Amino acid sequence: MKFNFNRYKMKKIIFVLLLGLGTQLGFSQTYQFKTVNYSVSQKNEKGEWSKWSKTQPTELLINLDRDKHRFVVYSEIIQLYSILKYEDKVENESGTSNKYFCVDNLGIDTAITIISPKNAGSSKQIYIANDEMIIEYDLIYLGEK
Repeated sequence: MKFNFNRYKMKKIIFVLLLGLGTQLGFSQTYQFKTVNYSVSQKNEKGEWSKWSKTQPTELLINLDRDKHRFVVYSEIIQLYSILKYEDKVENESGTSNKYFCVDNLGIDTAITIISPKNAGSSKQIYIANDEMIIEYDLIYLGEK
């Protein structure tokens, strides 16, 4: 009788552990985006921002991994941005925005903002900005990974 009790108890423990693992995996928060266009603005010697460059087509993948607290831009040279601070989502009449304060793989402070215009479906924009340059990508949200 004691053997069956221990066996039952062990099965229960394994079930609880597997349930917990499944719950953790089920709530993974990695969001994937595909870029379609980009434009750049740079600071000149006087500290003024240039006009936006002509929009150019591009196809890159960008992941926002909230579990690892980072953005990854899969360009020719992979860009890694570690998230230091998450700002609250801002909603207004034109849409929503989420801002993240990051540091890139070279140690440069960078602000990343994702803008979701109302009535734009899966189309979004992401701005990757530091003291010298802002890159704006037009995105398509691909979903969670």
